[in-house]
Amino acid sequence: MSPDEERVKRYLEDRGFTVDRFSKEKTRTGKTPDFRVFQNTKFLFYCEVKSSVEDRWLDEKLNKASPGKLVGGARTDPIYNRLTGAIHKAVQQFDAVNKSRKHPNVLAILNHDDKCGFEDLIAIITGNFYAADGTAHPIFRKFSHGRIKNEKEKIHLIIWLDDHGQDHRFFSEADETHHLVLGAAFGKK
Repeated sequence: MSPDEERVKRYLEDRGFTVDRFSKEKTRTGKTPDFRVFQNTKFLFYCEVKSSVEDRWLDEKLNKASPGKLVGGARTDPIYNRLTGAIHKAVQQFDAVNKSRKHPNVLAILNHDDKCGFEDLIAIITGNFYAADGTAHPIFRKFSHGRIKNEKEKIHLIIWLDDHGQDHRFFSEADETHHLVLGAAFGKK
């Protein structure tokens, strides 16, 4: 089990859940989420763990450059593609065992990048930048309405565990029944 999977397991167990991995036989036959999660011996949801790591692009260029050489250049911010990629891959794993969405799907993202925050996740899900004055600006629609347009509806809760900031939970409300089940399980009022 990876350190990030261990961290999510502890997070869930600290909230009274029992966490179980899929059998080796099941994981060998195809993609599966990382965990099956139970509450009081009753199966409750599937959980997939993804990591958002610091972008090392410029560091790698600097390490390969000769002394005094300028490196770098303009490029698209990789944070948004990294987060949409995590959602895309997680949905493939959820679909392998829960295509009909009979049970809730929970994605846990562990953020290790101090330049990435929960607001970036909200931006790619909603398509909006939320200004300090409370106004919403639809500047991230290429992500929210791109490859994850339909996939994000297959994830019912995102747990955001952040090395550099506050932890969060984002309930998608895509399925009313799953929303109520997860809200009750996590004590959401």
